[in-house]
Amino acid sequence: MKFEAHGDFEITVKGEVFIIKFCHKWNLEGAKFFFTKYKECVKQHNFKNYGVLSDLRPFEGGTPEAIDFFEVVGDWAKENGQIARALIMDSSIKELTMVAINKGKERFPAQVFHSEKEALQWFKNFGLNIS
Repeated sequence: MKFEAHGDFEITVKGEVFIIKFCHKWNLEGAKFFFTKYKECVKQHNFKNYGVLSDLRPFEGGTPEAIDFFEVVGDWAKENGQIARALIMDSSIKELTMVAINKGKERFPAQVFHSEKEALQWFKNFGLNIS
C-alpha cells in the first residue's frame, strides 16, 4: 500500500550552508520526497564542502520508518560534502529523535543552538562561507 507523503520542509541557502526547516509530522514517503529534493539542491550548488543547519522547532515527529530513513540521508550527505550540522531545537524529545537518527555514528560534528545567528557563526569554524 502506498501512502501520501507527510512532512513539510523549506530549504534555503546562505553561503555554503543549507538551512532546512522541518515542519509537521513525517512519514517514510515524506522523508523520501525530501531526500529527492535535498539531493537536487546539493547537486545544483556543487559545493566542495557544506554545512546543514536543521531548524527542528516546527518538527512534530515522524514514524519509525521515516526516522530510520534519515540515516540514509546522513550517509549520502557525508559522501557528498557535508562537513558539519547545526541543529536548532526546542525540546529534549527532538534531541532524542536526532540521537535515534544518528544511531551512534559520528558522520560529522554536530551541535545544538538556540538561534540561527549562533549556528551560522559556528560554521565559520569549518571554513564555510555564511554570506
